Amino acid sequence: MLEKAYDPKPVEAARLASWDAAKLSHSEPRAGGRPYAIVIPPPNVTGALHIGHALNNALQDALIRHQRMMGRESCWVPGTDHGGIATQNVMEKLLKAEKTDRRALGRDAFLERMRSWTRDCKKTILGQLHRLGCALDWEREAFTMDEPRAKAVYHAFKTLWERGLIYRGERLVNWCVRCGTALSDIEVEREERKGALYHIHYPMEGGGEGLVVATTRPITMFGDAAVAVNPKDPRWKHMVGRNVLIPFIDRSIPVIADAYVDFEFGTGALKVTPAHDQNDWEIGERHKLPAIKAVGPEGKLTEAAGPYAGLSREKAHDQVVADLEARGFLRKKEDHKSAVQTCYRCLSVIEPLLSLQWFVKQTELAKAPLKSLDAGEFKIYPRNWEKPYRDWLVNIKDWCVSRQIWWGHRIPVWYKDGEKPLVSQASPGAGWTQDPDVLDTWFSSALWPLAVFGWPEKTADLAYYYPTSTLVTGYEILYLWVARMQMMGLAFEGKVPFADAVIHGIVRDKSGKKMSKSLGNVIDPLLMMDKHGTDALRFALLAQAHPGKDIAFDEQSVVGARNFVNKLWNSTRFVLMNLPEAPPAGGYTLEKLPHGRLETADAWILSRYQATLAKARAALDAYDPAAAAEALYAFLWDEFCAWYIELAKGRLLGADGEGKENARTILVQVLTGSLKALHPVMPFVTEEIYAALKPHAGEAAEFVLKGGYHRLDRDRSDAEVEKQMSRVMSAVAAIRSLRSQLNVPPGLKIKAVAEGPFARDLIGKHRAYAMSLAQLESIEPVNGGRPAQSATAVAEGVTFFIPLAGVIDFEKERERLSKDLAKAESDVAKCAVKLGNLSAAAGVPAEKVAQAQEQHGAALARRDRLKETIAVLS
Repeated sequence: MLEKAYDPKPVEAARLASWDAAKLSHSEPRAGGRPYAIVIPPPNVTGALHIGHALNNALQDALIRHQRMMGRESCWVPGTDHGGIATQNVMEKLLKAEKTDRRALGRDAFLERMRSWTRDCKKTILGQLHRLGCALDWEREAFTMDEPRAKAVYHAFKTLWERGLIYRGERLVNWCVRCGTALSDIEVEREERKGALYHIHYPMEGGGEGLVVATTRPITMFGDAAVAVNPKDPRWKHMVGRNVLIPFIDRSIPVIADAYVDFEFGTGALKVTPAHDQNDWEIGERHKLPAIKAVGPEGKLTEAAGPYAGLSREKAHDQVVADLEARGFLRKKEDHKSAVQTCYRCLSVIEPLLSLQWFVKQTELAKAPLKSLDAGEFKIYPRNWEKPYRDWLVNIKDWCVSRQIWWGHRIPVWYKDGEKPLVSQASPGAGWTQDPDVLDTWFSSALWPLAVFGWPEKTADLAYYYPTSTLVTGYEILYLWVARMQMMGLAFEGKVPFADAVIHGIVRDKSGKKMSKSLGNVIDPLLMMDKHGTDALRFALLAQAHPGKDIAFDEQSVVGARNFVNKLWNSTRFVLMNLPEAPPAGGYTLEKLPHGRLETADAWILSRYQATLAKARAALDAYDPAAAAEALYAFLWDEFCAWYIELAKGRLLGADGEGKENARTILVQVLTGSLKALHPVMPFVTEEIYAALKPHAGEAAEFVLKGGYHRLDRDRSDAEVEKQMSRVMSAVAAIRSLRSQLNVPPGLKIKAVAEGPFARDLIGKHRAYAMSLAQLESIEPVNGGRPAQSATAVAEGVTFFIPLAGVIDFEKERERLSKDLAKAESDVAKCAVKLGNLSAAAGVPAEKVAQAQEQHGAALARRDRLKETIAVLS
């Protein structure tokens, strides 16, 4: 027998231990059939599990358990990512607190410190995934910087080098001054900020009025190589071919004509700074202009800035603007919003900078992923993400893969005076120096589906598990990671690394804001698990994880899920208490049910059970665990517990016989099978309950995953019986609602008379159901019209009249209901005002207006019901 109350902590600890001891989640290649394989998006080794990790891994776990329940060999590979810049940033903060830095330690000592620290971090985050119940194949744990993965990274770099797809060159890159490294285009975030547009006069060389240029960054003028105007702009046509002087440094630059210049922006004259702007770089290439750095890698102005050299970007900006104004060069300053690029890790403003870096040519690599997408070999769910994915591949640019940090895979290129660079994993000999940069962390991550199975070696695991089946990830790394894995997998093995990518949204706070420490709205999943249980957190997340949609997360959803867990537990205890200690031989099985002699409620619940199982499995097949969770919740709570158990109580408490045995059989089988279907979403409580039920269900499997999904003995669907029970439930609900509205005591039995097309069946073959569930003393057909002083309850196919004389105090009820009506009228007025304001306001989301309309409609309906009831009592 189950304990009186469900306590998640001991159950979860015991179940994890039993799963681990049985190596339940381990997979090995076997003959016959394709396996189902998932590789985990490896979390960075920078800290603890956050709510996004909990969602992502609960989704994967639901899919992997679903496939195992169907008997398919399944493998979910665990692992962590070294995290590159993000992880080094964390360590540098720790060192700063110790009043030292990485340069004081030296590269080797710093890396050893990193390795030691990340070992502990790996244990922490993988331990937290274990606690979440993730059925990962723990024997396959991988790390993007362990030896097998390092071998894969070297092989990939060398192969791309040999194919001419990796090169080193001086190009304009996104430079993070804070992190001291280059970033790829998709590692840069963009945000609109308020600033100013400065109109600066560049005087004519030799004296006289020159040109006025407009810029948001006056400090970059010290890197100007020209001023460009549109050749069709009559305002500046006379200036083309002449020279102007840069303020303060008096360096002469030409005025050139280029069709790129926008007539409408600013003054129509564009300062061209090839070393600090991508568009300017392209103009410079066309006109063979020099690239002059005005800002250096430390974020300070260079010697090109003359008297401002050595100042930080921020100080220089303020000083230059003040001096421009003081010297008469600043002709105008106006408010202006512009898109500012920031580092995706530290949020510092990016400096476009000319720098010598390593690049991967992606145009050629992108061809195969485009072909596989168009051929349907690779699909993205939801499908609306396929267009932006395709557009990104079509417009792809070279990928800057070198980073000026120490933590990562060091670029395997060696240099020696007078020699060509060599690609080698180890030093080629005396006098050779290795490139100091490391590879972008996404380079090693792009190889993940290959590397975890031993690539580049032709291992048995690689042959069996690659390509994998499904990748589950957030939309924010669709280009950073998903696209690059497709490129690498196709480039090296000629096969897509996974057939399907399932894109989920991000978890926001309950008002829809992104979670951040600064806003104080971060939800700690570990705290939620401690407080409410792991199954409750998993269900709360998965029930809201509609494909591609963000989740507005509220702790109340976890409370609701915890109540659901308790409902399952208590319902199972009730069922077990009404079974004999020793189950019959072979258990209670559906095959033993008599053909053609089931009660309406029995046939109904079996029909609904069959439909629910099919719906839940179809939803998981379609990567929609939210739909599966919703279907199972609605069935178990609203149909099985709320109706069937109540209807079965009479037989369970009555004399022995076929009716009691039928009820026992259906309760055991439907509950056991429903819990199995729920197992991918809530593994702990379902495993615990299954262990208690399985002797009675005639099952011998040690674990739910071993037993698999329930298979019905035959087709149990029955549309007619579902229609009959729907009407019974509608009738009972209508009477219950009326009882509640009139404050009729729950235990007081009342009389009812009924009319309508369904009244005959209700009074006849369904009489017992209506009497017990609606607490009726009697139910009879209408005879001679509506009884005096009676209230009305309308349901599907039937109208009830409930005589109220002797049941309630009419005067007292009129007084109570009149107060309720006054409040209801007030609510209607408030809802109407709110709806009007939202409808009239600009930019209000449609869902908020719809919510207000729903609230207004509900308020109106309540007011009208109260009016009708008061009229009956008058």
